[in-house]
Amino acid sequence: MTGLFASVVIVASLLMAGWSVILLLINRPPGRLLLIGAGALEVLLLVLAIGGIVQMAASDRDFARLEFVGYLAACVAIVPAAVWWIRDEKSRAAAGVLTVVFLVVPVLVVRVQQVWAGPGA
Repeated sequence: MTGLFASVVIVASLLMAGWSVILLLINRPPGRLLLIGAGALEVLLLVLAIGGIVQMAASDRDFARLEFVGYLAACVAIVPAAVWWIRDEKSRAAAGVLTVVFLVVPVLVVRVQQVWAGPGA
């Protein structure tokens, strides 16, 4: 569950966070392009979740499986929830919401990796 793909997801999310911070600083709401980027990030998160569940099902390792699935579910749910929240927002607050979400995603991915590593890792 660790590796290159998780790093790609983290970097993509941090790039999106940087983009939304710029919008926040110049007092602009997120545009269509940022929302398309959020959709692309969501696709990456779905692949991460599906891959994680497949790896979990094929593994006999000792780790907190329910917690692992919970973090994967949070990864998948957070971006669409944020986009739904800001759907009618025309102020820079929408960029602020996306900034927070794009900064939370890497934390969630790191937690997924930590739970996957199991106790004592």
